[in-house]
Amino acid sequence: MEITYPFKTPPYRLMLEKPFQEATSSGHIPYFVLPKVFSHRLEKTLTAPDVETGTLTLYWRGFCQNALPNEDTQLRIIDWLGNTWNHCDLRFANTPYMSCKISGDWRDICKVHNLAEGTIIKFGVIEAFNNSTIYFKLSPYLGVRTTLYAPSTSTERKTFYQSQHYYML
Repeated sequence: MEITYPFKTPPYRLMLEKPFQEATSSGHIPYFVLPKVFSHRLEKTLTAPDVETGTLTLYWRGFCQNALPNEDTQLRIIDWLGNTWNHCDLRFANTPYMSCKISGDWRDICKVHNLAEGTIIKFGVIEAFNNSTIYFKLSPYLGVRTTLYAPSTSTERKTFYQSQHYYML
């Protein structure tokens, strides 16, 4: 089935600084599976300050009030690939409105995933309240898995076949 690739401005690009979940050529490639059911969810369009300052600002009412601890603490953020950032600081601010600010490793998350103003991301938690672990992904995220196949017979020259599977998270 043919899928139209979504064009975004700026384009989304993912570059990991180190290999993620490497496998041997004869083994399968492990996948991280995001939880399927979340108690609370939030979709946020990133602003320039969210990305440039290294501090993510979220309104307190709604997601933060219902899902996160109501005190300054450390959060763990897990992305759609399974990468984990354990040093995300949750702080509260009252001006100009009640909000919570996530900093620390948030700056690194923005760099690794090349997040930019206008990028839409989704957050989710699996417990009803007082969560210190937050899952996130790009919205929507279109992925491509490319697999190369080669005949099992050994010759001087081999023909490789390529298949691509597209999926949306």
